Amino acid sequence: MKFQQGDVIIRRIETLEKEKKDWNGKTTNLSDTNERWIQKDRVVIAEGEVTGHAHAFNNDLNKDVKISLYKNPRLSRENWTNSNGATPAYMEIQSIAADLDKKVVATLTHEEHNPIELPPGIYRINQIQEFDYLTSETRVVVD
Repeated sequence: MKFQQGDVIIRRIETLEKEKKDWNGKTTNLSDTNERWIQKDRVVIAEGEVTGHAHAFNNDLNKDVKISLYKNPRLSRENWTNSNGATPAYMEIQSIAADLDKKVVATLTHEEHNPIELPPGIYRINQIQEFDYLTSETRVVVD
């Protein structure tokens, strides 16, 4: 299952690594609790490079879900905290509704796009890339 909102593509996956072991056996928790993404009133999964707008789950629209973000286990610790605008790599949407029969979805919003609804599950977050044939380079699409 795949969802898209502007330059962000969200693909449902089956499993998620929540911890990473290094070659010394040290375990690192991959939860992404950076204040850049986990804000007081919303959870941001991507920021607009030009406009400052964000792809976000606003808390007031998502009372029945818990959204957790995770770093890419294949990146080094230095790349987790870089300033190049990298987004969280994975997210997990869990239902926390008291009514177990209630159909729960998480609503992703953005100032320039229609909202989209995602059911509970595990997802990979990517930004669309384009190939520039003149420079022979691949680059992330700027929203």
